[in-house]
Amino acid sequence: MRILVSFAKPEKVRKYKDSIRGVGGPGVEVGEAWSAVAPPADGWGALAQGFDGLLLSGGVDVEPARYGETLDPAAGVEVLPVRDAMEWDLLAAARARRIPVLGICRGHQVVNAFLGGTLWQDLGALGAGVRAAHRHDPDRRRELAHSVEAVPGAHPLQALFSARAPFPVNSFHHQAVKSPGRGMVVAATGPGGVIEATGLADPDWWVWSVQWHPEELVEAGDHPFNRTLFEHFLEAAATRSRQREGVEVTLR
Repeated sequence: MRILVSFAKPEKVRKYKDSIRGVGGPGVEVGEAWSAVAPPADGWGALAQGFDGLLLSGGVDVEPARYGETLDPAAGVEVLPVRDAMEWDLLAAARARRIPVLGICRGHQVVNAFLGGTLWQDLGALGAGVRAAHRHDPDRRRELAHSVEAVPGAHPLQALFSARAPFPVNSFHHQAVKSPGRGMVVAATGPGGVIEATGLADPDWWVWSVQWHPEELVEAGDHPFNRTLFEHFLEAAATRSRQREGVEVTLR
């Protein structure tokens, strides 16, 4: 089984890899899609071929043009267009090949914007208190900032939250999903009604996303939901691997 992780800063990618391997075991191969490296001759989407899961990691903001807005100069938006282009191509390839996708923080926003949703360019639009609740020190990555609440429903991710939430999460973002992408259902919210988790209502394409950073919270004393999230992602990827290879894949 092979998982592809997209990122911009090499020093930030280790935690994602460690979480994938820690949950999936040594049989899981983790590949990289790094926006600083030139894409393959056939484009970034070609990189997804041969992988069974795509993890979109955290990072800088999504360019507002990607979700039909102009840049608000007061929002403090920091963009990296080359990464947006890479991840749009990867998502298009994942959709075409039905490769499972897990979006984390920026990845949560990217998935929803890719599917036609919109973002808050800055949570200050919802009030200073809301922004303060979500924008904690990014150097204190394991610090629990606020709780997430379940949004009831029939989607598997909604059911998972309904069984586990509320529980505390870390938080260091200033943007958020404003309107979910097409087919995405809201599974959890945080302070100010900020959308904390979404899942795609398409039985043929597994796409889940969360706003916080579960890769920082998979140690023994952490809330088990964070590890469970990776387990479900890797189970979906294992199913994809069996379909692709026609062989049995066993997670640790």
